[in-house]
Amino acid sequence: MSARRIGMGDPNWLQAWEELCPLHLEKSSTYGNAADPLSNFTQVAAQTGNPAEWYVAERMLEKLHRAFNIMRSDPTAVEEWPDISSLALCAEALRRRRC
Repeated sequence: MSARRIGMGDPNWLQAWEELCPLHLEKSSTYGNAADPLSNFTQVAAQTGNPAEWYVAERMLEKLHRAFNIMRSDPTAVEEWPDISSLALCAEALRRRRC
């Protein structure tokens, strides 16, 4: 049996994945602009001289620290996972721009 066979994915993972596209569109409508949907990251990169992914990684760390703090009191209350996942995809998109 191949793990890539359709129907082998976890239904909750697939549902979370499906929610990432609308989340990206919503966030990029205010963080980005028509010319560059990821301009919040590219502008910080231009100001700091670091790769745009650097700022994305810092944002991920911030959200991970918040998630850890929340999990200490109530693991079910963490709502940062979609944002962290979306940020990881932003970093990958920015990396692909440079390749």
